[in-house]
Amino acid sequence: MKRGLLFVLPLALVVTACSSGQDQFVKELRSAGFTTVGEPRTDTEKKSKKVGKRTVKSSQRIFEVTVRVKGCDLEFAKTADSSGYWLDELHVNGQEPDWPEYPENLRHADAVALLAGNRPKPPGFASCYRPDLP
Repeated sequence: MKRGLLFVLPLALVVTACSSGQDQFVKELRSAGFTTVGEPRTDTEKKSKKVGKRTVKSSQRIFEVTVRVKGCDLEFAKTADSSGYWLDELHVNGQEPDWPEYPENLRHADAVALLAGNRPKPPGFASCYRPDLP
């Protein structure tokens, strides 16, 4: 019985830690003025690097949240172990093109200005952008 408890407890702590990090990211986006915030997701990037005769493996958790602004679904991302976030992708027409220059730590007003401005935008942007929507 004790072995089962010893296995379940660390697993529960990992799930709780991941969940609280996601919740914190959602709160961060809401405090930045975004009102239509989707469900958070976690992605894990795995890397391996050859060092001499050994292979060093590492992984990094990335939290992702989709936010709707002016009719466009924007995906913001954040690494689990750092502060700040960046605009990662535009979700449009079943595609997920990367956002040019990956702007960081945008507030809602900054995102609205970015969408309306002349800075580079990903393909498909014109089909979702509706300046009359919040």
